[in-house]
Amino acid sequence: MEQITNLQIYLQGLKSGYRIVEKGLQTAQELKNGTWNLHAAYFQSLKQVNPVIAADPKGKAIYGLYQGVVIVFQKEVDWQQQGNLLNRQEFVHLQRVYTNLMTESQRDLDELVQVLTNGKLQLSDQQRTERLDRVYNRMKDKYAFAGYFTSQCRKLALGRQQVLQENEQVKQLYGIN
Repeated sequence: MEQITNLQIYLQGLKSGYRIVEKGLQTAQELKNGTWNLHAAYFQSLKQVNPVIAADPKGKAIYGLYQGVVIVFQKEVDWQQQGNLLNRQEFVHLQRVYTNLMTESQRDLDELVQVLTNGKLQLSDQQRTERLDRVYNRMKDKYAFAGYFTSQCRKLALGRQQVLQENEQVKQLYGIN
């Protein structure tokens, strides 16, 4: 009997130890899951765009610059087609530059959409702002290039037009047909 009683006491101590270990393991699991959940929540929050960044005027400005590039080039292409002062190679070059600029601009717009759309990219607010600034600067450069390039094309065409007019005036002065 004494031996059975000792074994029961030993068994109770053993059960108590197992319960303590089980509670400790459960607590460790909860701590680990809590940390995991905090990390998961943090990384999930990086997919959300801060409303302040979403409302940044640079987003609209980027799109406005894109539209400006389209308008500047479209007007120049139309004017050059009507004036017919550039030779075929020059006109093809103008169109090729326009096409390449539109392709690059579309990439910038795609990046803008990704930066400002929830769930697309996992970035901090600072990283989103930096990307937005880079896209804005690239689009400003494209707009400035579009203005410069089209003005150079226009100068070339107007120079040719002036030469043609001067030649016509010389022909009229000397009575040459």
